[in-house]
Amino acid sequence: MAYMCNLGNGQQVFVYNQDNQTIVTLSGTLPGQQQQSSSGFSTGKWTALPILYRNAGGFILRIESDRGPHYVQLQGSSMSAVGTTPNLENAEVIPMQTAEPPPAATMEPMKPMTPMEPMTPMEPMTPMKPMKMGDMEMRMNPMEMRMGNMGMSMGESTPSKGESNPSYRQNFCPQCGAPVKENDRFCANCGHRLS
Repeated sequence: MAYMCNLGNGQQVFVYNQDNQTIVTLSGTLPGQQQQSSSGFSTGKWTALPILYRNAGGFILRIESDRGPHYVQLQGSSMSAVGTTPNLENAEVIPMQTAEPPPAATMEPMKPMTPMEPMTPMEPMTPMKPMKMGDMEMRMNPMEMRMGNMGMSMGESTPSKGESNPSYRQNFCPQCGAPVKENDRFCANCGHRLS
């Protein structure tokens, strides 16, 4: 059998004796949420009904057992055993009524995690196409840039697909960037030797 009392502010206290333990449960309802906390105190078997006092510091619960009197301080949502006999001279006795013990605060067991799907490999990136903007042209493999009659290149050029000619070279002069033909030995614009 449990004993309960309304403490005000939507808070209730439940007290019951289980073997040599006194179980104290504070249950409170705030807007949108419900809180519950329980503590067990080793008191022995009860020899009298619990008594609840209200004083300036909050509430004090007195438990009479075969091991003597025990006191539990209730303040807000916390509770603690009191080692010395508190002064209850001017304290008000709060009547308690019988009740069913509150259901223990239970947590739903965690569901086992489902394994993650393996990531699908990324598709290989398609090579960048030559970009043109006005009179500026840029290629990525090898890195080549030409603007007007100026040109710049980085890295080695590789033959295009199906082209096996090892003497393949850029289609503009490395000196001035002017267009050149594959068979030209000198740049027609600046005279730079091409091969």
